[in-house]
Amino acid sequence: MVSSKHWTPPLAMAPLASLIKHRTAFPKSHQRNCVSRVPLDIVIEIAERIESIEDIFSLSLTSSRIHATLLPVLYASVDLRSSRMCRNSIEMFLNSKSDVTRYIRRLVVRPNHVDRRSRQPVKPIDERWVVQSISKLATTGHLPRLTSFFWDGSDMPQDDSLWSALRASCHELRSVGSNVGPNIIDPESELFKFDDLAGFSLTAKTLPDEWDTFLPPEPDLPDQLWHMLIERSPHLEQLRIDVSQRSRRVWDTRRVVQGRWPHLRDLELGDCSMVGNGSSRRLMETSFMWFLAAHPALERLRLPSLSSFPKAIVLPPGALPNLRDFSGNVAHIKALPNLPRITALSLVHQPLSEKMVSLVCGTLKHMRSLMSLSIWLHLDAQADHYAVFRNLLDSCRGLTHLDLACSEAPWDVIEFISALRGSRVELTTLNLTRIEPAASEPDLLQIATRLATTNPSLRKCMLRYSLTTWVFLDSIPYRRVGSFEVKDRNQQGALVVEEKRKKSCRRYFYRRPLSFQLSKWI
Repeated sequence: MVSSKHWTPPLAMAPLASLIKHRTAFPKSHQRNCVSRVPLDIVIEIAERIESIEDIFSLSLTSSRIHATLLPVLYASVDLRSSRMCRNSIEMFLNSKSDVTRYIRRLVVRPNHVDRRSRQPVKPIDERWVVQSISKLATTGHLPRLTSFFWDGSDMPQDDSLWSALRASCHELRSVGSNVGPNIIDPESELFKFDDLAGFSLTAKTLPDEWDTFLPPEPDLPDQLWHMLIERSPHLEQLRIDVSQRSRRVWDTRRVVQGRWPHLRDLELGDCSMVGNGSSRRLMETSFMWFLAAHPALERLRLPSLSSFPKAIVLPPGALPNLRDFSGNVAHIKALPNLPRITALSLVHQPLSEKMVSLVCGTLKHMRSLMSLSIWLHLDAQADHYAVFRNLLDSCRGLTHLDLACSEAPWDVIEFISALRGSRVELTTLNLTRIEPAASEPDLLQIATRLATTNPSLRKCMLRYSLTTWVFLDSIPYRRVGSFEVKDRNQQGALVVEEKRKKSCRRYFYRRPLSFQLSKWI
């Protein structure tokens, strides 16, 4: 789903903080009554600006009046991230007398989803039952406001009538998508019979090697899919065709250049091919550049890094004026016409050596609006890690979010902390992934505390480490993952850092987009 809600300025937090501080001086009963008397429009404004859905849920428990008011916020976006959540939530939806499903606008269903960071075995669920239950919810009128639906099972829905049920019963549905498993895509699938879509997603599920070996290297996507997108969806705003780097399957996406979607704002092409057998590379590169230049509304663009895809981008100076979020390789970013306006950059397709980082830093210095950076470094033991980190941080001093992964060799986190201390970067969120020596067990809470002390603006920190190197970022064998939140200072003036534990309660609900945000499928 693509939200068209206009951005509104945030509430003044000072009066709200003063109210909360004043309220804490009274007993809990008085606190509860104080909150329950807040006007409902103010409650909704506050809830929409709370980052954590668990905090919104806690706010909704202050009174039955506020709980009923916040139901549209709590249930606007539902992501059933496991078989257990699918079973429990769908059974609740089918039997619920409160009919909370009428608030659902975005629904993601992930039966038999495997979380590689979890060591608990996955209890399988019958995907046919899930399909039939979703179809029943749709046909009985329980999903009247559904605008976006994505299926993330072990394969495409076995009962293809799911798509026809959603199409016939959910009249506001304009964004659909599915993943693809080992089975061949049915060209006559009901999935390809939608009209006037605003968003479409097709992703190839990463399969075990013994399955992946027998897949055709470059299967053709059905003509019906392209006809639906190019001929019958002129108002398309979001398109994702994605294949994992780990997969041997490579979809041929050359026909995407035939599309002309004036409202296209989000384009994501995974490791797909733009050069088929017998095709001229220069001809396809030229066609793709003309395609990009013909879509000035693009705000988010993700390009693959395969050798069968254009390695460089050569565009007119005025092309892509609205591009703010870009993901690609180093060669792609060099020729982007609006580098100073890019706010988010991802360079995680391939690891960057020490020498390559120096070249990237030269480009980053021109990206004066950059606030979010995701980057994958491949530094050997002889590299000067401190110098690399310091150069990187000095090249983008406006960063507020950094996602840094370092593979190949163990290194001391003190080197990164020292580089951060000497820089002018004021991070609010940090994700750090690295290799640790097998004999050590790092104290992640202590590391998070030192990071927060070094960078007082830090509010959230995720630390991940592995004992071995990795080939792809989506297949890192994590030894441990720690998520931390920085609280206010204690009475002694020291920062309080707490590890955020997993909560089973309502983990499948996501915060509703506040301003224009392109919904993420995963």
